[in-house]
Amino acid sequence: MDLLRVGVFLLGVAALIVAVIGLMIYLERPRPGPEPPFYAYCVDKYVVVSANAELRGVKVYEPGGAVYCVFDQVKAGSDAVCRVGNGTLYVVEWGGYSKAVQCAPPPPPRTATD
Repeated sequence: MDLLRVGVFLLGVAALIVAVIGLMIYLERPRPGPEPPFYAYCVDKYVVVSANAELRGVKVYEPGGAVYCVFDQVKAGSDAVCRVGNGTLYVVEWGGYSKAVQCAPPPPPRTATD
């Protein structure tokens, strides 16, 4: 009888250890961060703002302060396009969230070599 009780006790301890290890693995796994309200990128001389949520009052400007576009409303799942100048860095801002966008000119063509 004592051997049976010891065996059941050891099985319970083993199950508890497995549960604790499983809980530790679950709690230590990386969690995805919150999704940003928009993504912004540059294509040629246009800044494209892709909205993940409905946005009002989105601004596109240079770090020096020149404002290029202000969008009254950008619906969720849609894009807004802003033509920009010859600069290389622009800021897209909505509320307290801002994103820097780099518009680099295409690389110069290279000559073909054999």
